Amino acid sequence: MLRIAAATLRHRLAGFVGAFLALALGTTMIGMMTLTLAATFGTPHPGPQRFKEAPAVVAPQGFEGRPMKAPAVLPPEVVTQATAAGKATPDRSFPVRLEPGPAGTTGHPWSSAAFAGYHLVAGRAPRAPDEIAVGGGAPSLIGRQLRAATAGDTGRYRVVGVTDALWFESAVFFADAEAQRLSPGVNALVTDQDPARLSALVGGRAAVLDGAALTRLDADSTGGAQALANAQAMAGSTTGLAVSVAVFVVIATFAFATEQRRRELALMRLVGASPRQMRRMVLGEALLIGLAAAVVGCVLAPLCAVPLRSWMLDHDVAPSWFTIPVNPLPLLVSFVIGVAAALAGSAATLVRVSLVRPIEVLRESAVERRGMTPVRWLLGTGMLIGAVVAGTVIGRTEPHLAASARKYEVVPVLYVGAVALLAPILLRPVVRLLVGPLRGSAKAGPLLVRENVLTSRRRTAATVAPIVVAVGLVATLLTVQKSGDAVVLARQRQEIHAANVVVPGGPGVDSGTLARLAAVPGVRITPVTSMNIRIGTAEGEQIDSLSTNAVPAAALGATVTPPVLSGSLTSPPEDFLVIDEHAAESDGLSVGDRVVTLLPTGARVPTVIAAVVARGLNGDDTYLSASLTGAMTPSRVYLDSGAGTGLPLDERQTAAVERALAGSGARLMTYDAYLEAQRAHAAEQTDNAAVVVLGIALAYALIAVANTLIMAMAGRRREFALLGLAGAVRGQIVGVAVAESAVAVAVAAVLAAVATGLTAVTQHASLSRLVTGAPTVIPWTPTVATVALCALVTVVTASRAARRATRRRAVEAAGVRE
Repeated sequence: MLRIAAATLRHRLAGFVGAFLALALGTTMIGMMTLTLAATFGTPHPGPQRFKEAPAVVAPQGFEGRPMKAPAVLPPEVVTQATAAGKATPDRSFPVRLEPGPAGTTGHPWSSAAFAGYHLVAGRAPRAPDEIAVGGGAPSLIGRQLRAATAGDTGRYRVVGVTDALWFESAVFFADAEAQRLSPGVNALVTDQDPARLSALVGGRAAVLDGAALTRLDADSTGGAQALANAQAMAGSTTGLAVSVAVFVVIATFAFATEQRRRELALMRLVGASPRQMRRMVLGEALLIGLAAAVVGCVLAPLCAVPLRSWMLDHDVAPSWFTIPVNPLPLLVSFVIGVAAALAGSAATLVRVSLVRPIEVLRESAVERRGMTPVRWLLGTGMLIGAVVAGTVIGRTEPHLAASARKYEVVPVLYVGAVALLAPILLRPVVRLLVGPLRGSAKAGPLLVRENVLTSRRRTAATVAPIVVAVGLVATLLTVQKSGDAVVLARQRQEIHAANVVVPGGPGVDSGTLARLAAVPGVRITPVTSMNIRIGTAEGEQIDSLSTNAVPAAALGATVTPPVLSGSLTSPPEDFLVIDEHAAESDGLSVGDRVVTLLPTGARVPTVIAAVVARGLNGDDTYLSASLTGAMTPSRVYLDSGAGTGLPLDERQTAAVERALAGSGARLMTYDAYLEAQRAHAAEQTDNAAVVVLGIALAYALIAVANTLIMAMAGRRREFALLGLAGAVRGQIVGVAVAESAVAVAVAAVLAAVATGLTAVTQHASLSRLVTGAPTVIPWTPTVATVALCALVTVVTASRAARRATRRRAVEAAGVRE
């Protein structure tokens, strides 16, 4: 039967072109994303980075002897003893806002530059207090004056040198004395002394590291893997979606191709072929097509990965050093998936092939008796049940997952797949609703359109399904993402009661600016310091690592009001710590428990858990007493009128605040504007990822639509010829075909709306458990644009394919061999 399969492929190449293209493009898409996903794993930069040229380093010590990075500082006595014992070079790392310059710049003394492997490429090292060297800067910067803002100082510095760029940081180097003035504490000591002797000298007050252990002091201790987290999440989501869409489209394409060959298969049954031989022949055809298409896809995948990498770099989805090498293993996986998809697509039609009867060779009617196969029923209902069950389980156990598009992705994908698979049984009521007005038409064209769509459900479903996938994925995934973002904003608005926010121009709001704000009459200020803390026991055992906001005790229950589950926010003690339910459950903590809190500076402060609040939607939702943080610089300052919490400032107060901020670089904005800016910044990465995820799926679905229409029109030559013999002119025939395609787009849009509605309702049920009056946001603009794009592709393809199918004279086409 394999020889027969090869023969049928040779003589029916045109009929199998659609399946070949669908599979080749699907394998290309899967291969491109598996190559990208594989490139995000592993350790791109193994070994120490920040101190790769250092013999040994003394670092601050946290719980269980673990080293701490900046801003943690070494105890002064440790610095004194280590320096007196031998050669030791102090290193300081502190945030700097360089203008103009990249965000997230880190300042260092020049004496520590060599330990990371920095080398001057132009100019010289900084020596005077007003001189700097810029890491990775252009030589043209030399001689320019740049503004540098640190936590406690802002000044102008002259660039005297530039170094090469290193992947893990954007650095600026100061003269050693100036770096000490800007950041007095020593974050690490680099020494060539014996590590064992140093450990005995510091006596458990600091950590001593050498060799591979120095990676624990790197800004990215994973050797670059952490920097690829966004790219990995995007590639992972896209790969899963690409496999789902490709397999779905390939199955639909093979099923449609088999349906178009029904009379040919019946003829083979008539001449003696058994159902088993028919199944083997169809599987053989699929295997040959799958092998050829998978090879083509694996060749194209590395070529398509080049523009994808450029796009990821341009949109900050991946760091500038990210590359996508040609890796045989992902291509082998893609090849296997491609061949398996072909066999699965063919297997989905085997029941139908077995049921083909020899008598069907005599059938000329295009009326279909069944629109659904058992496999389609099973998959469609299974996906629908899976979507409902997944949404229900998430809503009851972990509703916070519904606020994250990446974590909730399975629900909309299952809904879209279910609706697309069940399209044949949904077609009749939807079509009757949409073409109902055509019933009263006295013209033959509208009647033909209506009856063709209703009686050729499999053909219509083959066109509708890819459009449902394209429009449905765009609408449902963006609905989930935007509704989740809106709920996070709503939760923040319910938790924080502030009229205005002061946002720093540098790493933080300096003490002078904070004092001037506090002196403005009639204005109440709430400084907030965002930081990462570690909590542990009095014996030095670490319990957990948390992101927290340090706020004054008076702000709890007034400006800051998270939903309380146990304890109270009223009159908390000065050493309070408020944790969320996730931390309480995972760490076995409750109200009244005492823990030791390790601050980023290395200071250990005793704290008591005053309350447990609802789980945060955007990370940890924990709060620490600001009285414990010492001189740490606030990340932002909430402002409201002294007349009442959340009341806006009047014109006089606003003017006084603006004067207090003059020259500091900080700016005043409304709280709503601040939240919107935060939302826009957070959504930028997810939007960029969505462009890749949805763009690839949309492009593939549109290609599948065009592919299916070309196959369908090629198989309707005799039907069009009969219409011509009945008196229809070529323009009328093309118009009927285009109208049928337009109806298919309208039907697909309605079905996609059903999937979107089901997704929105399911997600809303989960989000309502998190926020009162949880908003649902439907992305109308991209959804309508996707429908319009699908309509354009469908109508243009249908028109061109119908014109091609009607090129011959009707009398010639009516007698053409199949």
